[in-house]
Amino acid sequence: MIPANQTMVLRVLCSCRVIRIYNCQMKQSPNIDEIDHQLLAVLQADARQSNKAIAAAVGVAPSTSLARIRELEEAGVIRGYHADIDPAALGRNVSALVSVRLSPKSEALVQRFIDSLWALDGVVAITLLTGPYDILIELSLPSIDDLRGLVLESIASFEGVRDEQTVIVFEHRRKTVLADV
Repeated sequence: MIPANQTMVLRVLCSCRVIRIYNCQMKQSPNIDEIDHQLLAVLQADARQSNKAIAAAVGVAPSTSLARIRELEEAGVIRGYHADIDPAALGRNVSALVSVRLSPKSEALVQRFIDSLWALDGVVAITLLTGPYDILIELSLPSIDDLRGLVLESIASFEGVRDEQTVIVFEHRRKTVLADV
């Protein structure tokens, strides 16, 4: 067992070779009791309600609710509160996923690539992967022409991109409530 907050080296094996080495910061899991679980469930259902309403739903005093929610925020359990906005309402009618394979793989190349992606309009999310591709990029753009331009001019042409595969998303569903909370 690795002590909390201690850095460890993680080696990912592929075909009996070490292909990547990453430093992973281990975080201590916060102690979440039944009241915290109830607070999280209420917040997931509707995070816009008042603290008084949240406290009443859980059966605790508003001061207890407020203190517990602040502790969950400070511990990183609650990472934020967000509005779920329809991209089409903002004129972004095309969603796509781009899988990218980098070569040669290095921490510096991956970081430069991610930094360049974040600067691009239309990039919604970036996920680092294991498997045949290294990075998955989620895009939201106004048109197919914009998608084509972004992929060809900014992603596929980036130094170190060995391969990319683009798929258009027909429909996307996301759970906003974790079942076991």
